[in-house]
Amino acid sequence: MIKKGAKTLLTPAIKGAAMRLLAGLGFVFGLSAFASPVACYAAATGGQPGQFVAWGAGARSLGMGKAFFAVADDASATYWNPAAMTQLDRKEIMALHAALFADTNFNFLSYVHPTAKSGVFGGNITRLYSGGFEKIAITFDANQEDIVKIENLGTFEDSRMAFTLAYGKKIQENLSIGLAGKYINHSLDTSVSGAFTTDLTMFLEGLNHTLPGIKLGFGVNNIISSSFGDTDDVMPMIFRLGASHKFLKEKLLLAFDIDKSLTANLGWHLGTEYYLMNYLAMRLGFEGESGIRETTAGFGFKYRDYGLDYAFAFHELGLSHRFSGSWKIGDSVSVGRSAAVARLMKEAVESYRKGDLLLAHNRLERLLDIDPANKDAQNMSRRLQIIIGHIDTVVGDTEDAVAARKGIVAYLEGDDSGAVNSFRYAYYKKPENMKLLAMLNKIERELGLPLTETFKESIAGFTIVDQKVFDARQAIIDGKYDKSLIKAQEILNLEPNHVTALEIMGSAFFMMDQPEKAKEVWMKVLEVDPTNRVVPQFLNQLK
Repeated sequence: MIKKGAKTLLTPAIKGAAMRLLAGLGFVFGLSAFASPVACYAAATGGQPGQFVAWGAGARSLGMGKAFFAVADDASATYWNPAAMTQLDRKEIMALHAALFADTNFNFLSYVHPTAKSGVFGGNITRLYSGGFEKIAITFDANQEDIVKIENLGTFEDSRMAFTLAYGKKIQENLSIGLAGKYINHSLDTSVSGAFTTDLTMFLEGLNHTLPGIKLGFGVNNIISSSFGDTDDVMPMIFRLGASHKFLKEKLLLAFDIDKSLTANLGWHLGTEYYLMNYLAMRLGFEGESGIRETTAGFGFKYRDYGLDYAFAFHELGLSHRFSGSWKIGDSVSVGRSAAVARLMKEAVESYRKGDLLLAHNRLERLLDIDPANKDAQNMSRRLQIIIGHIDTVVGDTEDAVAARKGIVAYLEGDDSGAVNSFRYAYYKKPENMKLLAMLNKIERELGLPLTETFKESIAGFTIVDQKVFDARQAIIDGKYDKSLIKAQEILNLEPNHVTALEIMGSAFFMMDQPEKAKEVWMKVLEVDPTNRVVPQFLNQLK
């Protein structure tokens, strides 16, 4: 506001500039007492739009020099790395508060909500508030050279807030992705500005079997950014990379991060955490660019579902303090996840046993969506895809359909020999089924077995079952009774009431001096074929 003589002229641009200047001077002065590393960072890089949302979250991470991108195993993950929220198994709240100078406060509040099936949701609020700035009007003389009067127009405030919605999802056994959207608002008296931004992150737990304990994080902040209000500032794109690893029976944690803004220097962060006891941890960290900019330290307490952390930072501009608390709520989602996994596995098994392979595949896909690390489901899904590539349903009570379903069950449950025998039997019962033959050949190649065509039925009608009967009898003659039992059992797997196979099996038990088992098998023959004349003679030998 400028006065010329008796007239008062409102000049919004000059008024806004004056208020920004006064607010900026007071704000920088106040920050030096709390976040001296931020002031130094701004000096080193020229300042960044929305810088207040880059100050960190949670005293634990701040005590580790902000080397937390590949750690992020608490509620502050909504800020550091949304993909790493998948590590959390229970709902968790974290809050940080710092009173800076008169009428200036910094607050952070975060919440993480894991689910059994749909990933992990979270959100946070960050607020920096400064109040009590004096607003004045200056009146100049007619020549606009000297100040005639300074009027006090009251006070104004500087309020900066950021709202974040975050989501994390495990997409593979050890790989998670995360997405976060931020709304940033800056109110300075009557001036309002802000931005919408989007972040994308990844979190990797272990590198195959060589480095199973290492954790890696990669992310890009402000991939999509748009500003609004009284500003032309654009949120800079920032690339982040982090690594962490635990040692000494997981008591010692080491972490290292780097970040590079397109409009700033490369920054690095190094931190460590050591648990002296199960409930007490000590922390140390360093943050810098070309050299060390800030040294931090702190400690934390854990008791059941509660945590309390404290961190302080050494800087040439002073000493700053940060406090935060956390609270875990509710039951572990693993219980619900385990129940869902068990239910889907049961439904998958029931489906493929009935021959509904597409439904079984659907259930396994849903299971792996919940639990990508489930080895049984992974292997079963892989094998089922081989079958579905040729056959998607097997129904009916014909001999070939029954044998094919038996082969599917055996193959999906790891009985390769039984699977091949059943599929071969199904093919010989219906040799025109070329889809079945193609699938069988693929499985045979996978297992390193001769293709079924090698055993194809001859003109004389010598089938695979006939071949197995011959082999079983020859094994008896050669005195290889255990081999004879195996061949007889293979026949019975295909045809449970095959009389000749039962006779041979009984004979093998008899020759192995196991009369009780021989009698049991031979009695089974009489149940299937009461007119059998050979078995009664065998039974007489047991008397």
